[in-house]
Amino acid sequence: MPHTGKPSGACQICKQRHVKCDETRPACLKCIRIQRSCPGYTEGLDLVLRDQNQIAKAGAERRHKAHAKKKNQTHLNGSSSDSSSGFSTRSHSPTSSFDDELVIYSSIAESRDSYAHAFFVSAYVLGPRDTRTDHGFLELLPYLFDKLPFDPVLSSSLAVLCHCYFGAWHPPIRNAENFEVRQTYSKALSGLRHALKDPRHCVTDELLMSVCLLNFFEYTTSALTSRPQGNQHVDGATALVKQRGSKRMTSDLSKRLLIAVRHDMIGKALAHSMPVDDAPEIWDDPSEDMPYNPATSLDFIGRDTANLLARAAEHGLPSNADFSDHEIHTGIFLEAKALDARYAQWAEQVPTEWLPFSVPRESIPPEIIDAGVNGDYCHIYSHTSVCSAWNTWRVQHIRILSLMADYEEIEGKYNGVLHIQRLADDIHASVPFMLGNKVKASWMHTMDFVYPSIPGHSVPASHYQSAAAYGGHTLWVPMRTILDFGRYMRGDQILFTMEQFQRIGRLYGVRNSNEET
Repeated sequence: MPHTGKPSGACQICKQRHVKCDETRPACLKCIRIQRSCPGYTEGLDLVLRDQNQIAKAGAERRHKAHAKKKNQTHLNGSSSDSSSGFSTRSHSPTSSFDDELVIYSSIAESRDSYAHAFFVSAYVLGPRDTRTDHGFLELLPYLFDKLPFDPVLSSSLAVLCHCYFGAWHPPIRNAENFEVRQTYSKALSGLRHALKDPRHCVTDELLMSVCLLNFFEYTTSALTSRPQGNQHVDGATALVKQRGSKRMTSDLSKRLLIAVRHDMIGKALAHSMPVDDAPEIWDDPSEDMPYNPATSLDFIGRDTANLLARAAEHGLPSNADFSDHEIHTGIFLEAKALDARYAQWAEQVPTEWLPFSVPRESIPPEIIDAGVNGDYCHIYSHTSVCSAWNTWRVQHIRILSLMADYEEIEGKYNGVLHIQRLADDIHASVPFMLGNKVKASWMHTMDFVYPSIPGHSVPASHYQSAAAYGGHTLWVPMRTILDFGRYMRGDQILFTMEQFQRIGRLYGVRNSNEET
C-alpha cells in the first residue's frame, strides 16, 4: 500500500513486533536478545520513492512548458505542419497521469512505453507455462483487460512492472529502477490513493490486482538490488481481502486473486519467520470449486510451516538444563515431524510428468559443466514453472528439517542432516536446466545458449524464453536458503552456491550481489 508518514529506520523484525528499534548495525540488539536473525534496514527505493509524486509532477510541468515554448517558436517561424497533420500531440496512453494538468506529450519515451508493455506481456504474461503451477496472478491480466472496463490504477500498476523488467533486460539500461520506473510508480501510488478513498473501488478485482502487481514489483526490485523487500503492498492486499471477505469473492477471477494473495502472505511469513494472518475472511473458501492445483496445495503446507517456525522462534531452542517448556518443545518437534510427512506425501502425489529426469554428468554438455554443475547429475523438468514449484517444496522442506535437526542436535542425534544436504543437491541440480551455459548478460531472446536435455531429445524452443525470463529469479530464494542453513551444508555446497549467486548477479544485473553473498 502507499507510504504515509515519516520514514522509519527500524529493522523489519522490530517493525513487525511494533517495538522501538535501537537501529544498531549490523544487527539491532533487540533481535539479538530474542535470538532472531536481524534482517537489516530498509534503504533505497522503499524510502526514496516517497517523494516521487512531486518529482514526477515537476518533471511533467517542465516538459509541458518546454513543449509550449517550442510550439510558439514554430508558429512564429510560420510553420504549421503539426496543426495541419490532423494528429494530436497529446498522449492517450493508459499510463497517463491521474491529474488533468499533467500532460505527457508524444516523444521517444512513448515508443519506449509501447516496447516495455509488449516485452513484458509477451515474455511474462503470455509466455509458455504449466497451468497447474498457476497461483492466480499474471495469467489473469489478459482476462482483466479484455472483460473489464478500463481502470487507470490497474494500467499504471502494470506499467510499473513493464518498465521495470524492460529496463532490467534492455542492454543500454540494465536498470530496474530507471526514470520510467520511478515515474510510473509514483503515478500508480497516486492513483491508488485516490481509489482507496472510494469504498466501491476498494471491493473491485481491478484494485486487488493492482496491489498484487505492485507487490510483485517490490519483490523484483528487492531481488535485483539485494535489499529486504517491503511488506506494505502484501499487507494492503490482505486488508482489501479482509474488507471484502472471501465469501464475496465468488467469481472465477476473484477466487484466483484470493489464491494469489494467500500465496504472497505465506511468502512474507516464511521470509520473516512470522505467523500467517489466519483471519477467516481470508482462509474460508468462498465455494467448494476453488481452482486448486499441486502448487496451491503446497501453499497450505507452507502456511502451517510458517506458523510453526514462528512459534519455535518465539520459544527458542530447548537446552539440556531447561525443562520448563518441555511440553511446548515436544509439541513443536512432533508438529515438525507431521509436516515432514506432509512434504513427503506432496512429492509422491504430484503428476507423473512433473517428476524430474536425472541426467548423469557424462551426458551433460561440457560448456554447461564449465558454467556450473555441482555433483554427478542435473535434472530436467517438463517446464521452468514445474522446476520452480519443486524448488519451493525443497526450500520449505529444508526449513522444517533444519528445525528438527536443531532439536535432534541437542539430543546428540543428526539424522536429518543428510536429508537436508540431498535437498540442497537437488536445488543445485536445477541450475543447469534454468541457466544453461550462460555466464554473462545477454538479451532475453538470444538463442545461442546450450541447455541440458534428455538424451535423444532436443531442447524445446519455448524453454529458451521461459528459462531466460524466470530462471535466475526463481533460483534466488533457494540459493539464499542454502546459505541461511549453511551450518548443515557441506563445504562444496556452500562454495557452489556462492559462485552461482555471483553468476546470477551478472546475468540479471543484480546490484551488490557480491556484497550480499
